[in-house]
Amino acid sequence: MTLTQSLPVLDAVRRELEIDTRTSHEGHPHVQVVLTLTTNLSLAPAQVWPLITDPHELAQWFGPVRGQLSEGSGFESPGVGASPAEGTVVEIAEPHRLLVDWQQPGAEGPLLVRLDPEDDGTTRLCLRHSAVMDAADFARRGAAALAIGWEIALLALAAQTGGWATTCLAPVPTPTPAWLSSVEGAEHRRAWAVRWTAEAIAAGMDEQVARNAESIAIAETAEV
Repeated sequence: MTLTQSLPVLDAVRRELEIDTRTSHEGHPHVQVVLTLTTNLSLAPAQVWPLITDPHELAQWFGPVRGQLSEGSGFESPGVGASPAEGTVVEIAEPHRLLVDWQQPGAEGPLLVRLDPEDDGTTRLCLRHSAVMDAADFARRGAAALAIGWEIALLALAAQTGGWATTCLAPVPTPTPAWLSSVEGAEHRRAWAVRWTAEAIAAGMDEQVARNAESIAIAETAEV
């Protein structure tokens, strides 16, 4: 990936949101929410791969993962956000594709991580999480409450690897609990929520509902 100028840390990730309000689940109205976060890391896919599949490496930036990430195997993790997660590896194609069945309260669905090589030897990382959410819960919390956890995870990965060192204007902070509760961390959480609110409005969510959900997402992720 060739950049003509450095990026702020908050803009090192590109975001997309899809919302399908026609989904029905167990007789109750639900929405299908698809989050896509894309970033570039200054490492080759073969270097990034063990960081997202080896439990020892994952523990250095994501958190402890119990189980082996091999096709058909199950795992447990603190996940992203306040709730623990578990899942099953559906498909694995080293060093480019990892698909898991992600199970976390309010965020159940397939999670795909793709690592695509760029011409300059870097990696385009794409994280796509599809989740079925209760319609009322989605209206209250919005997409940001789900997405901010993944924002924190990508920030942690970039800090661990130095993957944004050549593309960002400022040093990349490590999102420790102390940092997340600091003034700088709060500013990042708010900025992430604002960006995902904009994506939600563009995807068709009522603006006032989206703005209300933004405030709730910021409050809920204060202790992520």
